[in-house]
Amino acid sequence: MEDFILMAQNPNIVSRKPGERMVKTLDGLEYAFRWCPAGTFTMGSPLKEAGRCEDEIPHEVTLTRGFWMLETPVTQAMWERVTRISASRQRDRVDPNWAMRGEGTMVPIYYVNWVECRNFCTNLSKKLSAQVTLPTEAQWEYACRAGSVSAHAGNVDKMAWHFGNSKGFATYQAGQKTPNKWGIYDMHGNVWEWCADWYGPYSEEPASDSKGPSIASCRVCRGGSWAHDPLDCRSASRLGIIPTGRSFNLGFRIVLTEPEE
Repeated sequence: MEDFILMAQNPNIVSRKPGERMVKTLDGLEYAFRWCPAGTFTMGSPLKEAGRCEDEIPHEVTLTRGFWMLETPVTQAMWERVTRISASRQRDRVDPNWAMRGEGTMVPIYYVNWVECRNFCTNLSKKLSAQVTLPTEAQWEYACRAGSVSAHAGNVDKMAWHFGNSKGFATYQAGQKTPNKWGIYDMHGNVWEWCADWYGPYSEEPASDSKGPSIASCRVCRGGSWAHDPLDCRSASRLGIIPTGRSFNLGFRIVLTEPEE
């Protein structure tokens, strides 16, 4: 399969355009989301894409419902507001001797494991009276591509903090690079991002609302980071990490799904 095609279908709410912005405010802190309409795209990478891995088998995926993707990774301010745990205290959960790799209200949170991220979503759902979750792997790649079919959704140096332009030292403030066509920032680089799915091999068959295997040992992470080569920050790049794993360059972002009508 050589051609990568994203075909927008009729979203549940037809008046919305891809990338439409919605802001939720909680305790004085804004959570900006971008609309990702229902549609069909080719998930994975072409066989000749530089840097691809064998677990990126291209296959057609249809997302039958649109969703709101957080405009940036979850920031340290968002994390502390919901959990009452600062970035440095989050680090202390791992090892107080570990280095802090970037601090600030707009810097993505890191040193978070999958279980903590899921709990964050549960707590934020209650506070916002909305369904907040980690994105499925399919939702993540669909939102990352934003209709693009190349290895990155645009010029990777302009869109991503990666090892080649970050000096390999620390996480950067979210939203400083160029967003994709749907207005979403930092999908390439800065921090890896947890997804809802268990990590497993793709099927070559078309899928609808794909959610990965029912059970496995690792959860999916996407996007690459400031400590990685641009080839590791491709739209199709994927990684499996145990749910209790943490890292100085691993964070997450959230999606908000509206109730079915």
